[in-house]
Amino acid sequence: MATVSTGVSVKIVNGDDGDIEDHPWMVSFQIRKGGVNYTHECGGAIIDKTWVLTAAHCNLFEYEAKDMRIAAGSSFLSQMTEFIPVKKFHMHDKFKPTLVTGLQNDLMLLQLQKPLKFGSTIKKIDLDTNVGHNYTGEVCTITGWGDTDVNLGMNSPDRLQVLYMPAVTNAYCNSTYFLVDKRPLFRGAYSNFICLQDKDKDSCKGDSGGPMVCSNKLVGALSVGGNICNGSLPSVHTKISPYLDWIKDKIITKNNKNKKDKKKNNNNKGKSEGKRKGKSEGKRKRKKNQNK
Repeated sequence: MATVSTGVSVKIVNGDDGDIEDHPWMVSFQIRKGGVNYTHECGGAIIDKTWVLTAAHCNLFEYEAKDMRIAAGSSFLSQMTEFIPVKKFHMHDKFKPTLVTGLQNDLMLLQLQKPLKFGSTIKKIDLDTNVGHNYTGEVCTITGWGDTDVNLGMNSPDRLQVLYMPAVTNAYCNSTYFLVDKRPLFRGAYSNFICLQDKDKDSCKGDSGGPMVCSNKLVGALSVGGNICNGSLPSVHTKISPYLDWIKDKIITKNNKNKKDKKKNNNNKGKSEGKRKGKSEGKRKRKKNQNK
């Protein structure tokens, strides 16, 4: 997630070791920087066989799709079973982060080059569709491979980490950040955010974009946190339900286009094969006539 003043991604602190079988929608979003090796950048959630949802600020420096991939299928970053390149990424059209607007609309869809193979360690998660539901007091789950040490940039885990934290009111969340940063956290609709907080537990560097799950539904994507990941400030998540139309429109439009392109390619292939067949048949007939 982005910190209040630095804008860098953040981590899970004082979490528990997690098993991917319990969170099979969890993926590592990886970027190849400088054309070298892929490294873990953010978390993400599988919402369809060829689609992953993460945070838009995970690509704040606008890397190209050819330098992105997702890794899935294991609790351990070093033991991932599937690596799939990103075909295209789709940031929310209105994601324009500034000190005035904050991280409004902090969502990004990753369209994969080929479908994921679903199984016990790779599955999609259903989106929360209850737009008006107030989660205050409910305990939700966040997962990630972000740093596990309070000192930023130290001790990145190989194993997936899990936190269980209760949701707090957005009014409390906003006022808490205002005390620290001297400006309100939410410069837009309160209903587009949801905050979690628990003593001495936190999310931090490398956990951005990771799923916030309540009752087995994808409720949020991790967006913002404090500079020191010690639970003194709530973790802030972009709420999914206000963006359902945007998500569905993108997926349906792109999936339909892929089907049309595939059908067109198959038709062209059929025509080419028909021409080749016709030519071969013509040759056989001419040869037969010559032999007579």
